[in-house]
Amino acid sequence: MLPKKNRNNFAEIEKYRLPVYNKKGKEKYVYFYVLDPDSVLEGNPKLRRVRKKFNHIANKKDRDEAALRFRDEVSVKLKQGWNPLIQECGKKGFTPCNVVFERYELNMKKMLKDDVIKPSTYNNYICRLNQLKEWNESLSGKMVYIYQFDRAYIESFLEHIYLDRDTTPKTRNNYLNWLSSVCNWMIGCGYIQSNPTDRIGKLREKDKFRKALSAADMRKLNEYLSKENRYYLLACLMHYYTLVRPNELTYIRINDIHVHDQTLFVSHTFSKNRKDAVVTVPARVIRMMIELDIFSYPGDFYLFGKHFKPSEEKADGRIFRDKWVKIRALLGFPEHYQFYSLKDTGITDAIDRVGLSVAKDQARHSSVATTNKYVRKEQMTAHPELKNFEGNL
Repeated sequence: MLPKKNRNNFAEIEKYRLPVYNKKGKEKYVYFYVLDPDSVLEGNPKLRRVRKKFNHIANKKDRDEAALRFRDEVSVKLKQGWNPLIQECGKKGFTPCNVVFERYELNMKKMLKDDVIKPSTYNNYICRLNQLKEWNESLSGKMVYIYQFDRAYIESFLEHIYLDRDTTPKTRNNYLNWLSSVCNWMIGCGYIQSNPTDRIGKLREKDKFRKALSAADMRKLNEYLSKENRYYLLACLMHYYTLVRPNELTYIRINDIHVHDQTLFVSHTFSKNRKDAVVTVPARVIRMMIELDIFSYPGDFYLFGKHFKPSEEKADGRIFRDKWVKIRALLGFPEHYQFYSLKDTGITDAIDRVGLSVAKDQARHSSVATTNKYVRKEQMTAHPELKNFEGNL
């Protein structure tokens, strides 16, 4: 049995004892000790003896050679982390962590292939997985079996991400969200029984740097682009009114716009939430498209290509941001005005004009709670119905 002081720290637990060939007495056998997986799960780690007899080999020389060969082979395997009792007990919690990580990566590749997740999501997840594996390898008492993937281990990793790598609370929280999804996958596969991240709190994040544009600056932007670049103005109008994200805008084709119905179809193949959606295109935007002869181009052309004009070739999603940076400098706008700020401004203005529920649908938010985050302080007014309310007290 192991000393009590070693029971809670896997790094300090004696995991095996090298094999010995016993030639004394009638029975000739090789014995060695390995960690009993059942005792670990019970919180009382113990070593258990494993024995292999060689009496069935009559010739003494052959018997000794076979026993010594077995002893040497087992010695190598034990040093590599092998434990025969784990295979016997069939407990998936004792699956080597590197095997579990390989299965997770394989699962992510399949989801990417089946278009369940986007390439950017896959790349982010694999990058975080690599960070986890690299950190684990740096530990003196590194994780060997997946059952060790517990709350204490995860908190230590998050501490490494936040402190050692000097990242922001948001980055640390993003890692926590990812780890939670990994744990849910492990639960589904039977590797762990519960999600250890459930009791790990998030850090408070700073208010986002990006800010909505003022009404005066919106007019200033409109006046400048109306003279200098009407195609980019159309991109700004689309972002502001339809609330379609910059990367999604690069996938929009002219055929996706229905002039009579004043709608825009956003396909699940490129939408952020992987769902088909239809959003409203206000008359102001339709008129701009007609003035620019947008509908004279073939229907399968992308709405925004090179120079923000309709094109047969798809543009990179960064074109809107890159152009915005130049215009922001020319107009003397603050740095917290970003291209995405037009979407923020569009949501807050839509809440003012058409209400929270309609703004939620146009923004394709999953709940009103998400849209409610865009409400400005001045929009938080008292309910007239309650001003003269008198109850029973």
